[in-house]
Amino acid sequence: MKKKIIVIGLGNFGGNLAAKLAEDGHEVFGVDVNPAKVELIQRKINHAIGLDSSEEASINYMPLDDCDLVVIAIGEDVGASITTTALIKKHYHGRIIARSLTPVHTTVLEAMQVDEIIEPEAEYAIELSNRIMVQGAVKSMELHGEYEIVEVKIPSKIIGLTLGDIDIKKKYNAHIVTVIKQNEVKNYLGSSTVEKIVFGILHSVYMFEENDLLLVFGTKSNIDKFIEENQ
Repeated sequence: MKKKIIVIGLGNFGGNLAAKLAEDGHEVFGVDVNPAKVELIQRKINHAIGLDSSEEASINYMPLDDCDLVVIAIGEDVGASITTTALIKKHYHGRIIARSLTPVHTTVLEAMQVDEIIEPEAEYAIELSNRIMVQGAVKSMELHGEYEIVEVKIPSKIIGLTLGDIDIKKKYNAHIVTVIKQNEVKNYLGSSTVEKIVFGILHSVYMFEENDLLLVFGTKSNIDKFIEENQ
């Protein structure tokens, strides 16, 4: 379902988020106090405007009555983020996601009863740590508890084997959710790029190929053991 989303703060995180949301088909209204950031992104999203969101008069220029979500992605000024959040809470009663910059900032946002608080840098640090711990990991998504889903390069020993052959659930108490196919394609300039396509649901007869990326569900230790023993 496509949404109308306001993103306040168009720095590295907010700008990339706004552009990706627009690319996915959502209607995005971007706000930043820095005209250079607005100019940089205005061709990538539906609307972009230069406003100081910490001033209450600026709220009148945001389509709050007609949006599904407000993301406060300010990444440099805690004071501006808190003031902006307070003003948005005052004038908007829908869902709000706010970026936190410090533990104290998080405490303030919690006290303001923001719907969701995100810490992109901390989340990336955890994801990177998990990737370092698991050999061959490309990406990692930590779940609640001890489990996670890790995208890994295919261990060499299972190339040419079927899902039924390796019996990962019995041997390692883990599960291969799916595979990602990597196809080399040419762009319009003639340069080679890699296109990634999710294969779908795997059955026991699926035979693993050399360039497969595996999405594996399990604990870090079990996933790492599976990879290590099959390299």
